[in-house]
Amino acid sequence: METRNWYAWVNLMPPKPDDFHVVGEILVANPGIQASLYVKEPPGINPNILLLDLHLSQQPGMWPQVLTWVQARYDKVLAPGSPQYEQVEIFFENESIVQVSVDVVS
Repeated sequence: METRNWYAWVNLMPPKPDDFHVVGEILVANPGIQASLYVKEPPGINPNILLLDLHLSQQPGMWPQVLTWVQARYDKVLAPGSPQYEQVEIFFENESIVQVSVDVVS
């Protein structure tokens, strides 16, 4: 699997609430494939590392068979007392495909 341009950040700028984001691109076989990121279950033993699962889903219809970059994105509003993520690890079919350090925007 080919991926690129992964970036993770936590936004601590006023006003509250704080929010957390992860974005990246995945090379897929046609433009009808959508990429989604979900929290991995079980979540892992280190609360400062967020584990995410990448899911690819083919949308119905006829699609040209051309390699296409699609964006995967994860967004979360942070509740008070939420873990301070320092790193994100992304998995596809139970294999780690990328690790991303988290930037803090304050």
